[in-house]
Amino acid sequence: MAASPIGFDLKSLEVFAAIVEAGGMTAAGQRLGMTQSSVSQSIANLEAQLHVQLLDRSQRPPMLTPLGRKFYEQADRLLGDARRVSLEFRRQEATPLKHVRIALVDSLAISVGKELVAAIKRRTAHWSMVTGQSHQHADALLNRRVDIILSDDAVPNHPELFRRRLLREPFILVLPLDFKGPVSSLRTLAAALDFIRYNPSTVIGRTIENKLQEWSIHPPLRMELDNSYAILQMVKAGLGWALTTPLCLLQGGIKTGEVQCLPVPEGEFTRELTLLARNGELGNLPDLLADDSIALMQERYLPVLAKAAPWLLPRIVLGDLAL
Repeated sequence: MAASPIGFDLKSLEVFAAIVEAGGMTAAGQRLGMTQSSVSQSIANLEAQLHVQLLDRSQRPPMLTPLGRKFYEQADRLLGDARRVSLEFRRQEATPLKHVRIALVDSLAISVGKELVAAIKRRTAHWSMVTGQSHQHADALLNRRVDIILSDDAVPNHPELFRRRLLREPFILVLPLDFKGPVSSLRTLAAALDFIRYNPSTVIGRTIENKLQEWSIHPPLRMELDNSYAILQMVKAGLGWALTTPLCLLQGGIKTGEVQCLPVPEGEFTRELTLLARNGELGNLPDLLADDSIALMQERYLPVLAKAAPWLLPRIVLGDLAL
């Protein structure tokens, strides 16, 4: 095994500090429950690894060399940090993790819900989960009704929150399979076929409406629904067109060949799913669940997408990495 490039470990630092503070090797050994010869050997090994002389052994008791004094100051700080870390995690181990309440967006629950529940069970024995009403997730987190959200509401301007992006995906245009009209622009499309919109009380509905306003496109208000399944089934039935995302398409139960899926002609716009939690309250659980969620989408969501609409894969970002 190769030697550590650091040149010391915490135990050797502890022995060295004890010699300085106790005033000699014998007293240091008594403090640490070590023999004098073990203390002496530990310091000799430390000096050999660092290639410096820390103690002047020509004096009794041994005195610090100038380099030894400088090293002691650094060692004392490192040992203090190590003790604080040890104390913090011992306290966490002694305190059972509280009941963790998790809220997640419907499209994620449907696409990887079963596997995500299994991952949550591996991480904590005390948990509950709710879905739906993603426009209320941020408020529930900030008001402590839930502890973790996996949502399309990223809660901007709250730097005290832990956050990990899980997914960035583009919006797509979904049309009835038998529609043969022009799709060069949404404005032209809206004149030929009814727009089936998400209720603007939902996060995805507000995102779409804001983008249509930005493009100065104002389809007549005909049909307004609050979930992807109903919207996509109506598109499938030939009643109109919709804007949605690949994950919502999966949620809607639509299979390859049942609708047309095309890029939005006005240009690409995206939504993000983010995991958020209050900083410092759940240890590393939020980070672990973010890793689990990203891995599950890699295993479950992408293969379906690769088969149904491979042109979308370059537009998908899982976590912080583009595919």
